[in-house]
Amino acid sequence: MKKLLQHPFSGINYMHRLTIYILYMATIKLKFRPSSVPTTQGTIYYQVIHNRSVKWLTTHCHVYSCEWDSLSASIVIPPDTSRRQELLYMQSCLSWNLRQRKTIVSRLSASSEGFSFDSMTEAFLHIPPYKSVFMFLHEQVLRQERMQRYGTLKTYTNAFLRFKEFRNDIDLTFDLLTPDMIEEYEAWLINRNLKQNTIRFYLRTLNTIFHKAIVEGLMPDDSRLFSRVRLAYVTTTKRAISETAIRAIQGLQLPHGSILSLARDIFMFSFYMRGMPFVDIAFLRKSNLRNGMLVYCRKKTNQQLIVEWESEQQEIVERYARQTESSPYMLPIINKVDGTEYRQYQRMQENVNRALKRIGNMIGLKMPLTTYVARHSWASMARDMNIPISIISEGMGHQSYKTTQVYLNSIDTSRINKANRDIIRRISKRR
Repeated sequence: MKKLLQHPFSGINYMHRLTIYILYMATIKLKFRPSSVPTTQGTIYYQVIHNRSVKWLTTHCHVYSCEWDSLSASIVIPPDTSRRQELLYMQSCLSWNLRQRKTIVSRLSASSEGFSFDSMTEAFLHIPPYKSVFMFLHEQVLRQERMQRYGTLKTYTNAFLRFKEFRNDIDLTFDLLTPDMIEEYEAWLINRNLKQNTIRFYLRTLNTIFHKAIVEGLMPDDSRLFSRVRLAYVTTTKRAISETAIRAIQGLQLPHGSILSLARDIFMFSFYMRGMPFVDIAFLRKSNLRNGMLVYCRKKTNQQLIVEWESEQQEIVERYARQTESSPYMLPIINKVDGTEYRQYQRMQENVNRALKRIGNMIGLKMPLTTYVARHSWASMARDMNIPISIISEGMGHQSYKTTQVYLNSIDTSRINKANRDIIRRISKRR
């Protein structure tokens, strides 16, 4: 503005120059043009004034005369109208687009080079389309699929579907998201008798996705949407099994070529590979093995990990060499490279976890056996061997010690519970 006031009006007094600046700077407002037919919707448009000239730009939004407030230049939204959701969405779109256009006008007005209606209209064309909450959530799901981050894809999909269920499939705009709504969502999840960490999973995932909306300018960066709900995970129940149980799984005599045998081998392979997640096992390629080292990137974090190849891993892979002869993948989880890889991975994960539960029953486990138990068990055994947490964290591919601590906290809890059982038994025997 300083430059505009100094040039080209340097010979005119300050107030006169300021008056001229205000007259010549561009302004943009929302206006409404009613239809000549009373029962027909009128048109909302942008009125742009620049250099005392006026231009009108359509918004492609139409409302009835009774639905427009000329004083506030906004849509009137009666609480009982059947068009309520449509009008709320329309108003949010208009407000967002008006803010974008005002930002462009301010930037062009502050430029010492000047600008024309044509350059301003051209700049308007590059404003990205407004997105509703559901549109944005769906877009983030598709993005994870394109990047082949299948673990995150599943997480985002589940969080999106659960939030849609809470909303009864009624979409909304970002302007309508409030701390009250998120608090109600938490209560809705609690009333469905979900586990505490499942509830926090849905809330944390939404929080992560909405941070991306802030980056895109769809939400204010001072948003405190999740300030009233609990996001921190609670200490989980024991998910690790003992060395004795792992040896029992290892020694089971299972039918050759059965899903039980494959599930056991995948569980043991995960354990041998420092608790490698199932998604990484599924997409592990033969080309990842080089010079006695298996080098791969985690699907979840894209972090590169290097694991020394041992005879135990080799024995498992060799058992399926005939099945994977024409496949680029190391194990027979994904059998076709035809665009259905993610569905194959999901289907096999369900089958393997179902088979592992049967295996857990065979050895008398009191908890469900899943591929994830192998990951916790590796961390538990490393802890029992007094391996430093920094080594455990690095071995599991965690990006921070906090994540590793979640695993180890559950181990600590199991130790406390075992100690309590031992104390109770000792007292009971003395009666």
